Amino acid sequence: MGTLSRVLHTGARPVSVHEFAEALRAICPPHFPGTTRLNRTVGLAVSGGVDSMALAYLCSRLKNGEPNFRVTDNPISGFRAIVVDHQIRDGSREEAKAVAAELSKLGLDCIVDTASWSQILGPGRHPKDLPNLESVARRLRYRRLGRVCGTFRIASLLFAHHEDDQYETVLMRLLNGHGTRGLRGMRAVSDIPECEGIHGAYQSGSVDDQAQSLPSWNSEISKKEYKNLKHDLSRLMHDEGEPNDDDPGWLYPDKQAAPLEVANIDVEGGGVMIYRPLLGFSKDRLIATCEANNVLWWEDGTNHDQTLTMRNAVRHMCKNYTLPLALQKPSVLAFSRRCDQRARALEAEAGRLLARTIIHDFEPNIGSTTVQFPKYGLSRFPRDTSSPLRRRARTLRQREVAGLLIQKIIALVSPEEQTAPLSNLQNVISRLFPALAIGDWNITGPPKAFSIAGVQLTPIGPSSNKSSSSFRNGGSRTWYLSRASYPSHQPIPRFHSHSQPLQEIPEIWPRWTRWETWDGRFWFRMRSRLPSRVILQPFLKEHAKAFRERIPPEDRDRLVGLLKRYAPAKTRYTLPALYFEEGLNLDFLNPYYCSYPPSSPHNLPGVAAEGSKHAEYPGNTMGIPSDSDHLRAPDTCKMRLIALPSLGIQIPGLGSWIQYEIRYRRVDAAMLDAAGSFHRGSFASPRRQHPPSHPPGPRTRARRSLDIEIPIAAAAAVAAARGSVEVQA
Repeated sequence: MGTLSRVLHTGARPVSVHEFAEALRAICPPHFPGTTRLNRTVGLAVSGGVDSMALAYLCSRLKNGEPNFRVTDNPISGFRAIVVDHQIRDGSREEAKAVAAELSKLGLDCIVDTASWSQILGPGRHPKDLPNLESVARRLRYRRLGRVCGTFRIASLLFAHHEDDQYETVLMRLLNGHGTRGLRGMRAVSDIPECEGIHGAYQSGSVDDQAQSLPSWNSEISKKEYKNLKHDLSRLMHDEGEPNDDDPGWLYPDKQAAPLEVANIDVEGGGVMIYRPLLGFSKDRLIATCEANNVLWWEDGTNHDQTLTMRNAVRHMCKNYTLPLALQKPSVLAFSRRCDQRARALEAEAGRLLARTIIHDFEPNIGSTTVQFPKYGLSRFPRDTSSPLRRRARTLRQREVAGLLIQKIIALVSPEEQTAPLSNLQNVISRLFPALAIGDWNITGPPKAFSIAGVQLTPIGPSSNKSSSSFRNGGSRTWYLSRASYPSHQPIPRFHSHSQPLQEIPEIWPRWTRWETWDGRFWFRMRSRLPSRVILQPFLKEHAKAFRERIPPEDRDRLVGLLKRYAPAKTRYTLPALYFEEGLNLDFLNPYYCSYPPSSPHNLPGVAAEGSKHAEYPGNTMGIPSDSDHLRAPDTCKMRLIALPSLGIQIPGLGSWIQYEIRYRRVDAAMLDAAGSFHRGSFASPRRQHPPSHPPGPRTRARRSLDIEIPIAAAAAVAAARGSVEVQA
C-alpha cells in the first residue's frame, strides 16, 4: 500500500531539481568532449521505496526542465525505470504493478522484470531457505538490471543510495575491519557489480556500439580537420626522417623485409556505469521531497527486522540508541571523506609513478605485455631519514603507492575478475621494488620469475652481478607479464557449443551464440553448422604437431614465427584454441542448421544463464549449488585442434562450417596512455611494416631497436626462466 505521510518532517526541506541537477552533473562529466553524441536513455533502478521514488520524481522534473541535460557524453532522450520483482514477499507482484503505475503518472517508462526462483533453485525450493538470501537477492537484482540495460543499450544507471545508506555502509565496514580504501564508502560512480560475464553490461559493448549505423558517440573528424592533420603529420614525418607520400619505398615495398605481424583483435570497452547522485542528501530530505509533491512510496517490512540482516541491525542501533560522538553520522561521514582524500592522494602519486613506467608491446591477442618499472627507492629528504619512525612511515606510504601501480599493471593480463588486494601484493612489492623491502625480506642473486593473481612475471635483461646489485639498490628492471600456466589440480577454462537436435537446411547459418567470457580475458561467440560439439579451451601441446600438419606450409611457417615472437615458451599454452570434440572430415559433411537457445553455449563445467538448468563454475550465477554443476568433460585424446582464434590461423575450409569472433576484455586505456611508452596494441597505430628508402633518423633507429629487442629478449628470458627450449608450436 502506498504511503504519503506518516511523520511530520518539519526540519527537512525537499530536494530541488536544481540541487539534483548539480549533484548529477558533478559525478558524470563528459569523457570524450568534442565528439558527436547520440541521445541515449538513462536507466533508473527503482524498488518502490521512498528514496527511489524521490529519484524518479526528480528525474521526471529534470527531463522537463532541462531537455538538453547530459549524462556523461550523451544528451538524455528520456529515463526508463527498471523494477525487479524478487518474488520473495507475498504480494510483491501487485506491489510491482502499483509502483509501475505510479511511475507512469510521473511520465516515466517502466520495465517490470520478474525473477523466477524455480529456474534458479529448481522445483520445490524456496529462496527463504537460503542461508545467504541477502547476498543472493542482491546478486540476482544486479544481474537482472544488467541484462535489461544490455538489451535496451542503457549505458548509465542511476541508484538512489543516500547519505544515511552511506553512513550505515561505513559503520558496517568499520565493524568488518576494512582499511582506508574500504572506509571511503560507496563510490558515486562505478561499474555495475555482480554482472561479470554479461556482455553489454559488464565492461563491454563499445565495439558493437561503434558498429551501429548510429553509434552512441562518433569521434570522426571533419574533412577540413583531416586535411590539416595529414599536412602536419607529413611535415613532421619528413622532418624526423620518416618516409612521406612521395617516398618510392612505399610504392615498391620489399616483401622480404616486412616483419612478422599479427592483426590485433578488438579490445572491448564500455559497459553499464552506475551513478549515485543522492549520496549528499539525507533520507529525511527525500521523504520531504515525496511528501511535498504527493509521490507515493512503499515500505518493505523486512527492512525493520533487525535480526534479518546486518544492515538492519546497524540501522536499528543508530535510530534507537545514542552512539558516542565519534560514531554518529556527522563524524563518520567526515571520517569517510578524509579516507577518500587520502586514497585520492595515493592514487595521484601512483599516477606520477606510472608516468615513469614504460609499457612495451601490450598484445591483446596473447594477453601479455612487457613493463619496465622505474627506479623508486627510499626518500632522501633529511626529515625522512632523521627519525626511524618517520622513515618507516614514509616507506609504508611508498609501498602502498607501488602496490597501486602493480595493481594497474597486473590488471592488463590477470584473468581474475577482482583486482588483487594490496595485502596480497606485499611480497610482490618487495620483489619489484627491492629498495622498499621491509622486515626480513632479503634478495640474493638476480631476480627470479614468479606468479601472482594468475599472472607470470619473468625478468628480462642481463643477470650479471653488477645489474643485480643495481636492481637491489632501486634500479629499474624489465619484466615480461603473461598468463600463468594453468594449475594441474584445477579444471582448465572450457567453453563448448551446446548439443541440440540438428535439422538439415542447406546454406543457412544458425544465429550467433551470445558473447561469453573465456578465462576471464577473452570474449567469444560462434555459430556452427556441424553435428558435433565445438570446444574452446587452452592450446594443448599434444595437439600442436597434428595441427601444423593440417595447415598449409605458408601458415605453418607463419604459426612458428608468431608463436616464437609473441608467445614464447609456455605462454603459448595459455592461448585460446578451438577443437572438434571428435575428429570430423569436412570434405564429407553436409551443411546443418542448429538453432541454439539463448542460454548456449555453456561454460564447462557450468553455464551462465540464470534461467538455465546449468550453472557457472563453481556454482551457478547466484552462488547456489546445483545438481548439474559438473557436465561431461570431453576426451582430449579424441579432440581435434582446428583453429587458434586470437592468431587468425585455422585449418583450410573451416570458414564454411564455423564462424567465430574473439575480443580481448576491457583494459584501462587511460592508464596505457599515461604510461611512459606504448608501441603496439589496439590503442595505438601498428608499427610500420615497410622500411624507408633512405636511412632513418636517430629517433627512428631508437624506436626500431626497441621494437626488435624487447620481443626477442622476452622470448629468451621466458624460455630460460621456465626451462623451455622449444621454438616451434
